[in-house]
Amino acid sequence: MKTSLTKLKSSFIVALTLTALPLMAKPVAQVSDISGQVFVITPEGNTATLRLNDHINEKSEIMVEEGATVTVNDYYDATYHLVGGTHLKFFNKSVQLKRGKTWIQSLSPRHSLALTTANGHVDFWKGEFITTFDQLTSRSQVLVVNGDVEVSNVLDRNMKYAVSGGSFSTIDPEIEGGLPRSPTKVGLASLNSALSEFKKLPQGLKKEGPSRVIASVTEAPEPVKKGQIIFISTNRLPASVAGKAHSFYKKSVAQTPKKAELAHAPIRFYGLAANGESSVTAPRKPASIARPEVTNITKSGLNLDPEFSESLKKEVTQQPKYSKELESLIKDLKSF
Repeated sequence: MKTSLTKLKSSFIVALTLTALPLMAKPVAQVSDISGQVFVITPEGNTATLRLNDHINEKSEIMVEEGATVTVNDYYDATYHLVGGTHLKFFNKSVQLKRGKTWIQSLSPRHSLALTTANGHVDFWKGEFITTFDQLTSRSQVLVVNGDVEVSNVLDRNMKYAVSGGSFSTIDPEIEGGLPRSPTKVGLASLNSALSEFKKLPQGLKKEGPSRVIASVTEAPEPVKKGQIIFISTNRLPASVAGKAHSFYKKSVAQTPKKAELAHAPIRFYGLAANGESSVTAPRKPASIARPEVTNITKSGLNLDPEFSESLKKEVTQQPKYSKELESLIKDLKSF
């Protein structure tokens, strides 16, 4: 009888242990930075104030008071920055954004993590992005700082877009049937709206290779000093005179006499007389001053053909002296 009671007691203890195992809390993240009032709701429904280095159990929810901030690191090399008014629920390898805004930085490309909203789903690996969800409009927005993420509707995972660094996508139930918007380059207004609630921007990821990031998020380069003049002193000769050409030039200059001696040569003058006047008479005068001699041709000196003379006189008499109009006018005047 005693043995039976012992076995029954052992079976009861084992049954209680097996029943309690699923209820055991499993930590999935830890608080690394906190400012202001932040609360945690445990899976059992208990609410407590969150403190630095506290562990976040699976299915726990974090609620950030207005004006407060908190940073949480999970066990898969991902960091979650939450601002005031944000409500985030933690699972194993995924989080659910119920309200507000979070900046996520993932350092490991080995683990596939996920973020969900009421209507959106984001798969991410190594990279960082900002996700916003508005409960009033049920509108989700994903803005990628660097890296790549995949955005889809939570009810249709097959229709998804790959959003790269410097682009954003939105999921609005009233636009395109709730499907994600085609990735669009980040504008200044969208960027300022996304960064407005982050009082302190998270430190950027250390990238192994070159990739596109938002210019306003990266560190600004040092200003260039203007008006600075740099003098470089060198003994290098131009390529055109260096080497053999320079040696030939120096040799030629050395052989040139310091003072050139003039050679004696006779000087001869052509076209001038001894008194300085020209000895050559030009046979032709310039056209501007030359006057051709006009020969007076008299009538007796003409040697004309008689037949041609008669024909010429006949043609002259036949030629009208005036035009027809003038002849008609003359006749009219004579008739008066």
